[in-house]
Amino acid sequence: MNAKDDRDEGGPEGALRNEDPGESREAGPEAAAARGSGASEGARADDGAAREAQRDGAAEDDGAAEGEDDEEGDAEPEPPPRPRGPSMWDILRDSFFTFDRRTLGFTRILLGFFLIGDLFRRSWAWSDMFADIGVLPNHVNLWRPQGGGNFSLVNAFSTPGELWVLWAVIFVTYVCLLIGWKTKLMQVLSLVFVTSMNGRVLLIENGGYVVHNLLLLWTCFLPLGDRFSVDALLASLKRSRERTADDLNDRSTLDDPRKPDAYVTVLGPVLLIQLSAIYFFNVVHKTGPAWKNGTAVHFVLYVDRMVTPIVADIRDYAPNFLILFMTKMVISFEAAIPVCLLSPIGRVWARRLTLVMMNLLHVGFGMTFVLGPFAWALCVFSTLLIGREDWEIAARTMRRMHRARVALFDPRSPGAVLACRVLKRMDRFGLLTFEASSSAPYGLSVRRPGGEAAEGAAALADIVAAIPLGPAVAWALRLPLVRDAATAAMAAAHRRSLGRALGARIPERSEIAPPPAPLRLAGRKALATLRELAVLVMFVGAVNQAAVELWVIKNRWKVPHPEPTRVLSQKLRFLQGWFMFSPNPVMDDGTVVVDAVTVDGRHINPFTGEPPNFDLLHVKSFAYTQIWCDYFARIKLPANTSYRDAMKEYIYRYPERTGRPEDAIVSGEVYWVKDWNPKWGSTESYGEEREKLFIFQNPKAQARAQAEPPPAPGAPAEPPSPAN
Repeated sequence: MNAKDDRDEGGPEGALRNEDPGESREAGPEAAAARGSGASEGARADDGAAREAQRDGAAEDDGAAEGEDDEEGDAEPEPPPRPRGPSMWDILRDSFFTFDRRTLGFTRILLGFFLIGDLFRRSWAWSDMFADIGVLPNHVNLWRPQGGGNFSLVNAFSTPGELWVLWAVIFVTYVCLLIGWKTKLMQVLSLVFVTSMNGRVLLIENGGYVVHNLLLLWTCFLPLGDRFSVDALLASLKRSRERTADDLNDRSTLDDPRKPDAYVTVLGPVLLIQLSAIYFFNVVHKTGPAWKNGTAVHFVLYVDRMVTPIVADIRDYAPNFLILFMTKMVISFEAAIPVCLLSPIGRVWARRLTLVMMNLLHVGFGMTFVLGPFAWALCVFSTLLIGREDWEIAARTMRRMHRARVALFDPRSPGAVLACRVLKRMDRFGLLTFEASSSAPYGLSVRRPGGEAAEGAAALADIVAAIPLGPAVAWALRLPLVRDAATAAMAAAHRRSLGRALGARIPERSEIAPPPAPLRLAGRKALATLRELAVLVMFVGAVNQAAVELWVIKNRWKVPHPEPTRVLSQKLRFLQGWFMFSPNPVMDDGTVVVDAVTVDGRHINPFTGEPPNFDLLHVKSFAYTQIWCDYFARIKLPANTSYRDAMKEYIYRYPERTGRPEDAIVSGEVYWVKDWNPKWGSTESYGEEREKLFIFQNPKAQARAQAEPPPAPGAPAEPPSPAN
């Protein structure tokens, strides 16, 4: 939100600033009539130009025309022309090609939080998935590639130590993206890291990973650091150097004039088409009877490998009408979202409705199932639909005049002056007025509307409450212990001139940096053109990938897949297969169960650390993460048998993970255990089956078991093995 949004641009000062003084003197009553009519500035300019042309034409007339001018002098002035409406390009630009830079900054913040959360989600299986001691060591992945030449930077890291260093680098990158420092570089690095992690083990890939990749791809073309970022703050501080209170109270230089709120790009329609495709093709592929009769949600709720434990506990009590309603709601939302996204009619409210539907849909998915990044990535995607009108409503709603304060600062303190320069840029509502005062306690204090003074933590809390979203954290500064600590810190910083010690300096003079050189501006335009071309190239690759991957297209037409477009879409897994729970939802449930025998004769499942449980009928959620859920579902497939040797090696290393030598695995069997979800109207699963995938024997552990002496007489007997 810009401070300029809160100023009255239509007042007398603005009108005088946009007038031509010569025209005002010559036009006389006509100009006054035009101003009084309430016409727009553009219409007044057009009217003035028309009158100037009339005067020029009149000067070329002969003497007879001059006599006619005397007769026309007494005539009534012509009314000004009516303002012209927006052109077709204006409508298309605003509807499809424009993002608000404030929206992009807000999306960047949510994207940073989302990426950090996703990184921690992976942390529980970080070494299990990516290290050479995991289920798919990188040497196996390189010799038996899972995809068509997909790229993964993670293949360069083998040991757990190396991978945890990589984890730290990724974490720092995400934090820098969150705060907006070196934003464009962090966007590119985040794209490489995300696609590398998602492409490293395709056994755990699902549609959510593809959406995750696409989110990073398309936002990489957007200037996410132009608002609400460290980059924007540093650029503003460099562009405008304030020294006095008058300079601080001038808000006209807050934002770069070359970067207005409206950002026009060809990515606008591309992104709308991408989001529309996700929902449209998910709808058209749902052709099964469970979607048509409204029972689909019932079957999905009983997939224990996917549902969360809370849902497993309450699903039996869901009434049938609620299940039918939720199924129809899912279909209706997925069908309505593309229409609202692409509709130029009622654009503002259509986008708001889309925003609500997307978040209701995916927050529900995210709280119910373990789908990885799918739901939350689309929630972040949805924030790109926030428009200028929404920011204006937010500004009017959040701007409260009772939070207005006069910030008193010591003009001799570099730290206080720097703090006020930063606060000016954070005060997007214009609620802070700056005033120089050599007697300001701690270098910075506050005068409230009633004239009451505040200092220390109380003043800091008032200042924080005046900036956007500040009230959410300002209350903490008023807590007793926090208040005392903040006041003591402010006193110590002022007494020791901490700002000067950290390099803060009062500007020698107030100044505004000159505009960039023409050559630099030309270079920026060239880069912008290349960026727009890159968007179109990637869009071509996306369309071609969709044509060869989506069932409704490839089953009807044979679309060629040239090598260049295949590389664009598959190298970093920018896929377009949108058929979630299609054509029918998942009707069966299943998981991998390992019955392993330890060196001391116990039966254990190395993936759970407990005895193997084959009773799938009475399970209430396996409480798996998405990573293990999809790994088990994929390793059972015949196409993935080449990766089972790596799974055996992972099982053999079980005692290394527990730190107990007696957990060494001697032999075992691996089963795929499945059952059928309850029929409509029932809550009991049925038809349990076991399929033996493979058996294994560990020669090293067997040799150790044979070499160990038998238990001494009188030693306690081994506990009986749990029944299968």
